[in-house]
Amino acid sequence: MFSFTAGVRGAHRLGAASFKASILATMLVWSTGYAAPQAALAQSVSQEQKTFDIAAQPLAEAITAFGLQAGVQISVNPALVADTRTDGVSGTMTVEVGLAALLAGTDLVWRRDDSGIAIVQGVSGGPIVLPTLTIVGEKIERSYLDTQTSVGVATADDIDRYKLDELSDTFNTMANVRHYPSSQANKGMQIRGVSADGVSEPENSAPTISVIIDGVAQSSEALRRGSRGTWDMEQVEVLRGPQSTLYGPNAMAGAIVMESQDPTYDWEAATKGVYGNDERHDGAIMVNGPLMEDQVAIRIAAESRNHYKDIDQATEADSALNEDQYRSIRGKLLIEPRRIDGLSVTLMANDIFDKPSTSTVNGDDHFARQYNSLSSGFSTEELRKMNANNYSAEVVYDIDDSLSLTSVTTFHDASLTIETAPGNTAFIRDDKRRDENFSQDLRLNLEGDSALTGTIGLYAARQDKASYGTIFIGLGAGLGVTVDVHSDARNTIDTTAIYSDLRYDLGSGFSLIGGGRIQRDTVSNFIDRDVTSLAANTAGFDITFAKDMDEKRTDVALLPKLGLAYDVTDNQVVGLTVTRGYRQGFSQVVEETVNDIREVAPEYVWTTELSWRDESVRNLTWGANVFYNSYQDQQVTISNNNILSSFNAEGSYSYGAELEGRATVMEEFSTFGALGLLKTRLGEVNASTCASASCEGNDFPEAPAITASLGGAWDSDTGLFAAADINYSSEFYSNSALTNDDTQRLNDFFLTNVRAGYRYGSVRLMAYVDNLFDKEYQTSSALNQTSASIGDGRTFGLQLDAKF
Repeated sequence: MFSFTAGVRGAHRLGAASFKASILATMLVWSTGYAAPQAALAQSVSQEQKTFDIAAQPLAEAITAFGLQAGVQISVNPALVADTRTDGVSGTMTVEVGLAALLAGTDLVWRRDDSGIAIVQGVSGGPIVLPTLTIVGEKIERSYLDTQTSVGVATADDIDRYKLDELSDTFNTMANVRHYPSSQANKGMQIRGVSADGVSEPENSAPTISVIIDGVAQSSEALRRGSRGTWDMEQVEVLRGPQSTLYGPNAMAGAIVMESQDPTYDWEAATKGVYGNDERHDGAIMVNGPLMEDQVAIRIAAESRNHYKDIDQATEADSALNEDQYRSIRGKLLIEPRRIDGLSVTLMANDIFDKPSTSTVNGDDHFARQYNSLSSGFSTEELRKMNANNYSAEVVYDIDDSLSLTSVTTFHDASLTIETAPGNTAFIRDDKRRDENFSQDLRLNLEGDSALTGTIGLYAARQDKASYGTIFIGLGAGLGVTVDVHSDARNTIDTTAIYSDLRYDLGSGFSLIGGGRIQRDTVSNFIDRDVTSLAANTAGFDITFAKDMDEKRTDVALLPKLGLAYDVTDNQVVGLTVTRGYRQGFSQVVEETVNDIREVAPEYVWTTELSWRDESVRNLTWGANVFYNSYQDQQVTISNNNILSSFNAEGSYSYGAELEGRATVMEEFSTFGALGLLKTRLGEVNASTCASASCEGNDFPEAPAITASLGGAWDSDTGLFAAADINYSSEFYSNSALTNDDTQRLNDFFLTNVRAGYRYGSVRLMAYVDNLFDKEYQTSSALNQTSASIGDGRTFGLQLDAKF
């Protein structure tokens, strides 16, 4: 929606209204959409007498003037007011009476909205037109209809309506996107069956998915933890498939783009509190306002979340593993100086603390939810605490209506501490990791009505990772055999690139999609591990081997993108694209050796994708993508008896489809749905683990063949509201289970969540239940089920929130 607001020059994003990228199920009867929120405009405002002087003119312009004179924010879909005129309104009257006069002779009506007033189509005029959804993840604003990339979206309305408190909650509403917690508080995610973790050794961390918060790409450690909060988030987009052309490093499988709300020139505030079982208590606050009228505005948002897992710890000291803590504070400053027309500067700073709980259990019955850190000799279960800081400076200069220059400078700093389970005296670890990432993106955006649109950019980045740690292992009761390990590991990646992503209108409905990226990466690997032990190099664990490496390699990647789109009608678009994705190579010490070096080649993937977008029915939006991935030198990590080794697989491929949509069933009810289909096949891996139990032809780990979701929301004029959603994952193999061992095959599961409550004005009280039917399910498993990670049982609570 466009927003016409007193004191605001205009909405900075077309389509700030609700969309949940999804689709129903098998035969796909779309049913989602727009259920208008209630009563955000106070009754006193709507009844206050105002003086209006609006002449007969186009309705869109009249709405802008009316909002300014009334001092309220009015939102409307531009499609509803196109080519419509009003006779105007003049005199002193209430806002309600003035709006009625302004809309006289049209089929439009107004209603109170969370942010002010929304103008929609009346029931007598037919179905309500769905708001335009704008995708920003391709570094230029495009409508969903014109976006051929397979993209799942959760807007601010979706996050609010379905209580999507964490990033992982949004994944469960999308096709072929999931999040399966594993041990050691790793909160990885998967897109099309490819895990974000990628190479998991700290000296070689190279994720396959880029998580970008307000322009700042998160490091490998922050990707696993720290990027989960959605408070005051404007939109979350998951771009599936290779995004290397636009995002370069760590985007071979996709990109997750999180955009928080920008400052505005209106005073507003919001707050939220949650109290639930398992000692859950959340708090959040947001304050926004102008510092200098129409020139400087600030927005501050903070949230805190505390929760306690219901795992029965055999050792009381290990109860610290159950504690889940998350805190975030973010500030954004918008500067639009009057003296420099077309210049906009947005500064962002974000501080995060994240200590995820673990869901690891062992024993004969995993669903007894018990854990004993000493039950199997020694446990490597760990406490991980992280502080992450994100900083960005985005400078946009509009040269003219169709040409703009954008500079995005970012810095990311993450500090992680690793400690073992406090009750475990046989395995003691003290590890500290530090990630510092700097990036500079300078791009020229071509927009407007010209035949050529898109972006051309220059990119430079430096990623520095450092790890310092000690490990003590008691290898045998009564034997007095111990191992002391001291490790110093560093990894530096220097990246430079030039890229483009362009569209050219060929006429007759055809558009040519072209672009690419030339990227140069220099990867430096260093590790110095000292081992002191009578059993050194004989214990059978790679961690007890000294390591010595100081290597550097440079790769240059050519990453083209080519496609064709055709407008079948004004509201139906079909597209075909071919894209190349990439992940840099690196060096590593060969397992169970001190200084033998093995080079791991860069990984490439060619992705061919057919897309369809359809908005031909006014209350229905849906899209579908069919894809095929062909991998060259796919990088895989094998964990064998605590030995982590990376290899290149030859001949891997995957294929599948995503179907997502939404529609308005009736004025007060909307639904969403999503269906993902996936088939993966691992190629030949030259590794001893796979030689005895061949990996070739196996499924990728954490790659369910079917993912689906379905949900609906009801919001009535009486103030009552309710929402429910269900998501499904078919069976899949646990993380790192390249051999597809049956003991690591995890069963399929459905999860159902419900919310209901009452809204009075700007205050809302809501009750929620997650995992309504208390479904028991696993999210990861060690070989032979010696331990596993399990999903949360039924959780419930109350949420009280307000907007001012």
